[in-house]
Amino acid sequence: MKNRDHAGVFVPPPLIFVTPILAAVVLQSRSPWRITDVYEMVLVFGGVTAIGTGMAIGFASVYGFQKANTTILPAGRPTTAIVQRGPYRFTRNPMYLGMACAYLGLSLLLNNLWALVLLPVVLGVVDLGVIRREEAYLTAKFGTPYRNYLGRVRRWL
Repeated sequence: MKNRDHAGVFVPPPLIFVTPILAAVVLQSRSPWRITDVYEMVLVFGGVTAIGTGMAIGFASVYGFQKANTTILPAGRPTTAIVQRGPYRFTRNPMYLGMACAYLGLSLLLNNLWALVLLPVVLGVVDLGVIRREEAYLTAKFGTPYRNYLGRVRRWL
């Protein structure tokens, strides 16, 4: 991370969530693997609720970054502040949590078990390929204040 002022994330995190959903849709079209054939209204309710929750978390997270006048893009742009208000009081990664909720909700609405099976892989890629890089960058940039934040707030929930 020497001589650069960004986290070194090379793939936009939303793409990490969208690509497996698209793959799951293709898999579903070739080899259907539904979550259920019986409780479809439960899937619709759960899906809409999860997507709504994810969007609310996401919008609140982006608002917090805008209010702190720092970037929401982890690739190639410097972070100028540690955001600790709003959802950042409860999770260090509410944007990714919001995307995970939306992913889950879309999986339910699509009644696509392939997508649900891929969700842990998606979360692992985000954790290892994005979050760990961001945390190393922020620790190097902000030092003790960020380490204190790491000690107070959980990575996911």
